[in-house]
Amino acid sequence: MEVIQLLEYAFLFALGAVLGSFYNVLVYRIPRGMSIVSPPSSCPHCGAKIRWYDNIPIVSYLLLRGKCRHCGGRISPRYPLVEAFTGLLAVLCRLRFEDIFLSLVFFVFFSILLVASLIDWDTFVLPDTFTLGGLAFGLVVSFFRQDFSLKESLFGAFVGGGFFLLIYLYYTKLRKMEGLGFGDVKLMAFIGSVAGVWGVAYAVFLGSLLGLLYALPIILKNKSLQFALPYGPFLSMGVFLGLLLDLKRFFL
Repeated sequence: MEVIQLLEYAFLFALGAVLGSFYNVLVYRIPRGMSIVSPPSSCPHCGAKIRWYDNIPIVSYLLLRGKCRHCGGRISPRYPLVEAFTGLLAVLCRLRFEDIFLSLVFFVFFSILLVASLIDWDTFVLPDTFTLGGLAFGLVVSFFRQDFSLKESLFGAFVGGGFFLLIYLYYTKLRKMEGLGFGDVKLMAFIGSVAGVWGVAYAVFLGSLLGLLYALPIILKNKSLQFALPYGPFLSMGVFLGLLLDLKRFFL
């Protein structure tokens, strides 16, 4: 691997980590109805303003050993993990998709899924800002993609959203219970608009498998199926793994 290429990946990782720091802000503030630009970042324990040198992605967390400089309160390891994952995500998209524009499209796609999934995990809510905004993103960028047409984007959104809409209606209208949230319907339409029917298939099958693997120990421990689990993170992970590994090549 050439030095220039290594520098490119290092730059992408650093840029991704910076964006990951911003994603942490979105995950924390959007569910609470807070502005994403003000006030500046502060310690969740003592409220002290976090200085720029204590807000360097990953590095500051390690130097401070995961504690606030002012009060010594523990800072969640989720923050550096999201930063590191987003940095890695930027590199993986560049490696997986040779076309620069396409790698950018999927970086944005996976970033939206990441933020939406973390919010869903915390609150059991998938904000329309990400699901419907993501759907609009998928439809618009299809005009500029060489590998994917508007027709395919619309069809993918219809299949993903339509399939989950039927499941949603089955539970709410016939069984009088909520088997999945309507946010999952919109999330699947978004996934289909960017990743097409293959992305929908990855999300459904891999996502369901991952969800089952996660839920199985809980079921065995509690000896009950009565528990709530956000579906969005597993659907997102399913399409992420399917696209990253390009699983459709094994079927075509």
